[in-house]
Amino acid sequence: MNQILAIFSALLKNWVRSKSGVFFSFLFPVMLLLIFGTVFGGTESVRYRLYVQNFDFENGEPTDLSRAFINALNSTGAFEITELSPTLNVTAYVEENPSFSSYRILIIPKDFQRSTINRSIAAKISVATGLLGYVAERYSKDMNETMINELKTGWIALNQWKSSLETGKNNLLLLIDEGDTAAPVIKGIIYSVVNAFNNRLIGTEEVVSVESKSIVERKLKAADYYLPGYIAAFIMTNGVIGATSTISEYRRNGIVKRLAATPLSKASWIMGNILQQAVLAFMLTAIMIGLGWIVFHVRVHLDVCALLLIFTGAVAFSCVGMVLGGIIRDVEAASGAGNAIAFPMMFLSGAFWPIEMMPAYLQAIAKLLPLYYFHEGLRDIMIHKSPGSAAQAFLVLAVFAIVFLFLAIKITKWKEL
Repeated sequence: MNQILAIFSALLKNWVRSKSGVFFSFLFPVMLLLIFGTVFGGTESVRYRLYVQNFDFENGEPTDLSRAFINALNSTGAFEITELSPTLNVTAYVEENPSFSSYRILIIPKDFQRSTINRSIAAKISVATGLLGYVAERYSKDMNETMINELKTGWIALNQWKSSLETGKNNLLLLIDEGDTAAPVIKGIIYSVVNAFNNRLIGTEEVVSVESKSIVERKLKAADYYLPGYIAAFIMTNGVIGATSTISEYRRNGIVKRLAATPLSKASWIMGNILQQAVLAFMLTAIMIGLGWIVFHVRVHLDVCALLLIFTGAVAFSCVGMVLGGIIRDVEAASGAGNAIAFPMMFLSGAFWPIEMMPAYLQAIAKLLPLYYFHEGLRDIMIHKSPGSAAQAFLVLAVFAIVFLFLAIKITKWKEL
């Protein structure tokens, strides 16, 4: 134990003296927490810039219906709307100014109000004629000839009225950049507004509605749900990259060779490194939870089970770093290998966003990664307060730690260095 503590103390002092080590262990995760927390877990609602060009004017003023439609878009709270002059040639302007193409432009055509009213009347007439046709088909045997003739006369009159209406195309035009990643969201919002507008115009009643509510009110923000994933991801990167860099650097400087000539055992050397990474993991967790509490007002739950899972994860991933450091002698190659393992795992495991957003084959890959079970287990404990649900995470990480600890012991050539 004395040997382990001595190695731990020496490694910790060396880490404190290393500016790059402190940066990548603490400052880099803090920077990413602030960035990702603000983007994905902030309290501000997302507003998309939308340009609207309205050609529907009467007596020099926008028509009531076109103005009502713009107000409906604005009432969603999803758009920051800027109205363009109808004299502007949008197509030519976009072609001449490539930067403008990243914006979205909705064009309201001329005669929008008149055509929309005519089409809404025609839609109501279609409903009425359809009803008359249904009555004639189902109940004509119960009617006398006079009633049938009157029914036909009404049906003909309604269809003539419908034919007299100008019911040509009345399409809004949405110009949007093909490379705009927000395009599907923007289209969905605009289509929803258009559908609601159509329903109001033809007077349809709401038949099916959706009410959203939670079974259990936790009063948690998005940042609360993301924080455990950030903690797990950065513990993993510190373990894999940090341990790999430390071992390979010490081997290049001949420190490991000199240590091997002392009474220090290989097991004590390995356990000292693992203990250092575990302590750094606890320090990182404390800093990130404290920062999350100050900046994002997170309300995560930290208990003994969470600390035990954090320790298990730190051991598992630091053992991976020990194995890489034992296999690869070149420092730059070892660092590259650590990055090649850590960063794809960090972004593929779903720690930063739900895996449901990824293609099915990537979801299958995510569920093969130990980091997936690590951050899911932390969420179960810290957010849902359900340690029992994290049993799978404990099992996966414990097996992972045992396997790589065994490999680290086998691969580390202590006396031959």
